Amino acid sequence: MKNQKNVVIAALTAVLLAIAVLLYASPYIALHSIKKALDNKDTAALSQFVDYPVLRENMKAKLMSSMGSKLPSAATDSDNPLANIGQAIGGMVIGVAVDNLVSPQGVLMMMDSGYFGPKFPSSAQPPADQGASGGSAQDPDKSRSLSLNYQGFDKVRVFRKSAPENAFIFRRDGLMGWKLINVDARGM
Repeated sequence: MKNQKNVVIAALTAVLLAIAVLLYASPYIALHSIKKALDNKDTAALSQFVDYPVLRENMKAKLMSSMGSKLPSAATDSDNPLANIGQAIGGMVIGVAVDNLVSPQGVLMMMDSGYFGPKFPSSAQPPADQGASGGSAQDPDKSRSLSLNYQGFDKVRVFRKSAPENAFIFRRDGLMGWKLINVDARGM
């Protein structure tokens, strides 16, 4: 009787430990699938890991906040009657730009390059040319390698080792799934 009780306790402990390991490893498993989708340029596979409506809203809010801190507003600059018009036009432009960028192809481009806009640093090449260089001095696998940091139980920050200042924020979706919900870029 006592031996059966020990076996049951050992089995339950093993199951709980396995579940804990799977929960911890789930973003790494998702990251492996994301890398595979990026290598294959598979927007459908990558889209499984993106919450497009939340990503759009978060990017718009971040850009609107950044624009608001750089442009004068009517509340702070009463001598400028066009401040509200500038804010409104800027908001429309940001809305259209984010709507166009946060698409399956746009997210693939962002994640493949590691950058959140049309500019690429001089040391990086656009995604289409990365594999074509063949004999380049920079190892493309090293510059494209992704890493992640936990930001809590349900949030991770995924970044390229070559550009850790630009990151993708993923939130847990269920127990094992992960969805891209935001980007973290310096200067954005």
